[in-house]
Amino acid sequence: MTLIFENIYNLAYFFNTNIGIFAFILLYILIVLLILPASWLSLLSGFLYGSYLGSIIVFFAAVIGASGAFFISKSFLSIKLKKVINRFPRLSLMEQVVQKGGLKLILLARLSPLFPFSILNYFYGLNNIKFRNFALGLLGIIPGTFLYCSIGSLAKSLQELKNLQPTNNLFITIISVVSTLLVVYFSAKYAKEYINESKEISL
Repeated sequence: MTLIFENIYNLAYFFNTNIGIFAFILLYILIVLLILPASWLSLLSGFLYGSYLGSIIVFFAAVIGASGAFFISKSFLSIKLKKVINRFPRLSLMEQVVQKGGLKLILLARLSPLFPFSILNYFYGLNNIKFRNFALGLLGIIPGTFLYCSIGSLAKSLQELKNLQPTNNLFITIISVVSTLLVVYFSAKYAKEYINESKEISL
């Protein structure tokens, strides 16, 4: 990953051209599809394009990459993995919890760093989640995206950008803790409801 960082930083000026912006978007999409960390690219986007344009570019690329992963999962992986999920009650329970939680749970999960962005894209594709809810749930990445790009825009050099530690930001910490606690709370609530409903049906 360090080698990738160095190569990207060496191409910083190229990314400031129109072709470079297009290449940056493609790179971000690829990173999302390959389930690799993309937060460093958000910092780089802020450094290269500023808080606002950088956030727009990252959000646009993230939406395309996430949507692509969602449809890949739903089209090519869901049938095979569905059989695996059905063999394990806990995995099946998770699937039911996500469906019961719907958009609310999707949004909260997007706000929480406990659930990696790229993995969630494929995970949601395995469930009976409507694309509309999936797409609306992506709005949950806006606060984090803007904050990362804003932090990246404060760097005065590429070396300074590499040393930034956005995870120490108080705002990110508060959102992360609150959203994670809410995800845990609602997941437990919906799991309990599903178990009770299953018992009633079996009686």
